[in-house]
Amino acid sequence: MPLARQVVKDLAVEHGACIRPIQLRRTNLDTGEVDQVLVPCGHTLAHACPSCAERARTLRAVQCREGWQLEDEPDLTPDAAIDDQQWWITMRADAQQSRDQAKAAGQDTLDAWRRLAMPHYFRRPRDPDMARALPSREADGIAAHPGRCRHGGGRS
Repeated sequence: MPLARQVVKDLAVEHGACIRPIQLRRTNLDTGEVDQVLVPCGHTLAHACPSCAERARTLRAVQCREGWQLEDEPDLTPDAAIDDQQWWITMRADAQQSRDQAKAAGQDTLDAWRRLAMPHYFRRPRDPDMARALPSREADGIAAHPGRCRHGGGRS
């Protein structure tokens, strides 16, 4: 006699339903009503979810037939770094080295961060091509925004 779980799974595959749906919570911002919604998993491998894999295979075939594929490969070579970006990377490396030395000596790592990074951080122009240019304060157990954290900010 087969297990009920396997029977339900086989029945779902037979009808083309996802066997591993993801449950999401949806909140209506006007009424505040909260719903639970099941979304197909979207797996592309048949051993994980045959129905989603078949749906993905069919979609890829339609996209190829309609010419969605690129004629030429995109150029993914990054642009050369500008002087400002090189300066920020160098400054970050100096701040990181100073923080690591302070940590090894058992000193306050926040002081090293403040001394090297803080004066420049607030004066730097916002560059969308640069990710964070500063050492991670969270790595030292320091809140990113003291007073705005759930645990009260400051050191952990």
